[in-house]
Amino acid sequence: MRVRSAFAIIVSISIAASVSAGSFAGAAQARESTEPPETAAVAASPTCASTAESTTQPDATESSAVQSIVAAESTAPATATQPEWQTLGIVDVDGASFTLSDFVGCPVFVANFATWCGECREQLGDTQQAAAELYGEAIFIALSVETDISPDDVAAYAEDNGFSDIRFAVMSPEMLGAMVDAFGHSAINPSSTPHVFIAADGIPGELLTGFETPHAIIEALRAVA
Repeated sequence: MRVRSAFAIIVSISIAASVSAGSFAGAAQARESTEPPETAAVAASPTCASTAESTTQPDATESSAVQSIVAAESTAPATATQPEWQTLGIVDVDGASFTLSDFVGCPVFVANFATWCGECREQLGDTQQAAAELYGEAIFIALSVETDISPDDVAAYAEDNGFSDIRFAVMSPEMLGAMVDAFGHSAINPSSTPHVFIAADGIPGELLTGFETPHAIIEALRAVA
């Protein structure tokens, strides 16, 4: 039975981005990367609009996702360190390394899933719609709880289902354990469609379960940008 979160966010947000272009030669030179491979993968991610450009604060009472992040921010000490699951290394299905703490400045949607899970496929379909609309505004990560699955199999799963705007990776056993330590075993129960919103300042909300519509995901991520 499909259960959707009561997730009506009324938020007024303005995100402005400006892109300046030089000559073709100058643009070509600007694109030349001298970064090492491990940081180049992060730089290749869509550029998010600055959170400083948001002119209106979200109404946190309207969204469980926003509420969970606001609560986390209000209780976090100024020098709080990020939880282990945000700092552990992840290798995506294309072989690029990153951590979930690399995306400060961008809101992030993290979904834990399994390739055999029908509910996951359905939720990822809605997530893909949100990711396509928010390209350049947010990061979407899907982490397989099947620690022994081949990255190639996960890549084929993403391609076969048209999930082209979501970054897929396989959890390491260490990441799986860190998720359980932080959120309990619900975090690795794929059928409950576990997911976490991370605000642009890097503060994660609570683990949420159940289905989210594309509109709900979009509004929640814009609210915490």
